[in-house]
Amino acid sequence: MDRTVSTERSTLPLPFWNLRGASAAEALVRLTDASIQNVSAGKVLEVAGEPTAYVYFVISGWLVSSKSTSDGQRHIVDFILPGQFCDPGSARITQTATDICAHTRAELAIMRRRDWSRLLERSPEFQTLVNRHVAARCSGMAERMLRLGKANAETRIAYAICELCLRAHDTGPLNGQKFHLPLTQQALGDYVGLSSVHVSRTFCRFKQHDLVTISDHMDIIIHDVDEFAAIAEVDIEALRAEIIA
Repeated sequence: MDRTVSTERSTLPLPFWNLRGASAAEALVRLTDASIQNVSAGKVLEVAGEPTAYVYFVISGWLVSSKSTSDGQRHIVDFILPGQFCDPGSARITQTATDICAHTRAELAIMRRRDWSRLLERSPEFQTLVNRHVAARCSGMAERMLRLGKANAETRIAYAICELCLRAHDTGPLNGQKFHLPLTQQALGDYVGLSSVHVSRTFCRFKQHDLVTISDHMDIIIHDVDEFAAIAEVDIEALRAEIIA
């Protein structure tokens, strides 16, 4: 796999790894190249409350971070997409905060925490990018939590679709483009706090009003992005600036 580094940009997945300093980019490439693994969909990487010694960088595929109740009901905390990293540690750094598993087949750099920490210490530019990434994910989760607590099903689902389309395809307009989100209705429901029945009914209403086309788990075309964004209660370009590092 070619990971040639220029002084302008690392060839690791965007949007996150936009390192202009050659030394920082080369150090990151060396670390990730030495730790690449392919994992199958459903592979459990971390279990909440258990010890952890790794940080995960997603090269391709999706990871999912989740918590489950004692009776097995799951809520998805976040998806980790290509070009993003996942540090599963809690305030007790070596203890995992959430369950982490491969949502799809994925190519990952699974880095020892001590090596990751050493890279952060040696590169102020890299530390700045990590801070921006963390801030972007906190912003996205804050927006979603607001809708989970105060909004109806249509707003929750419209927001989640806008957010995930922006994160998965961070350039260009949303209107009229086809986006693939590798989600079942159950998984989307677990992300927005709704049952799969609620998700299905909401999709039907969206289709009836010709707002979106949704097919094949899940190819999405947003036909009227202004109306869809109004339902999501969000300004698309403001959201893009807020959640894309």
